[in-house]
Amino acid sequence: MLTFDSIPQARIVRKGSQQFAAPPAPRPRREPSQLRSQLRDVLGVAVGLWPLTGVLLLAVGLLYMAGMNGSP
Repeated sequence: MLTFDSIPQARIVRKGSQQFAAPPAPRPRREPSQLRSQLRDVLGVAVGLWPLTGVLLLAVGLLYMAGMNGSP
C-alpha cells in the first residue's frame, strides 16, 4: 500500500546485533557568499589546470621583462 506521509522514515542501522538510528548529519554553519564560491571555483580551475597556468604566468613574466629591457 502506497502512503504519502510527510514524516520521513528513520534510517535504522544494524551493528553488532543492536539496532539504533544513525546520528543526524551536522548542519553547515552558514551559506558561503556568492563571491567566495566564485573565487573558490576560479582557484580550483587554476590549480586543476596548473600546466596551462604556469605557461601563462611564464609568458606574462617574459613579456614584462621584454618591456622593461628597453626602458632607461
